[in-house]
Amino acid sequence: MWRPERTRVFLVGEGEGELGSRAGAPAQQSDRRPGVLSTLLSRVQPSGWVIGGARAWRSIRKVQARGVLHEDTRNVLGAALDAQEAGCDVLVFSRDLDRDPARREAVEEGIRRVSSILSAPPEVIGGVAVPALAGWILALLGERATEELSPLRAQAMLAAKGMMPDDGAAMVRVAADADLDAVPPDATSLTEWLARARAVLPRRAGRSAR
Repeated sequence: MWRPERTRVFLVGEGEGELGSRAGAPAQQSDRRPGVLSTLLSRVQPSGWVIGGARAWRSIRKVQARGVLHEDTRNVLGAALDAQEAGCDVLVFSRDLDRDPARREAVEEGIRRVSSILSAPPEVIGGVAVPALAGWILALLGERATEELSPLRAQAMLAAKGMMPDDGAAMVRVAADADLDAVPPDATSLTEWLARARAVLPRRAGRSAR
């Protein structure tokens, strides 16, 4: 019996923590090691989707758009264009806040502009990880007030739990085992990202999984 094609997602992240073995040049990418983003997606929707491409933030081309000043607004638009050109239905990303107070709104502005810049835009599951991916991992472990931490403090707290900042496999294990319904409500950047994933992926991929 004919089945509809699986939903194709395009991943964008800072590096191996988010992307796993999908980090790096396209010719070197594989699905051998998942990253945190695809692991969280699989927790939200286990089937009906496939990774159609991936890119690190540092390699995204900047899209010029009228009135756009912050580079991360242009980054989001460039990522959406990459996703579209890769034939993907959904753009999935996270971007570390680090120490740029304007980045969160710049990324949201990019998400809002995607549908006006592209004629057939992908849907977007994305947002800024506050203060960085390490903060999301701490929140998945049940830590509160993670968005009040500096990136260095978040990394130090992970290290105190025996997890180094570049230990992507350990981060993936946390994402795979965490109770997503028990994420502390003050981890708003993570809860908003999960809400977007739950709104988009089950609706799109669920049709393909049947």
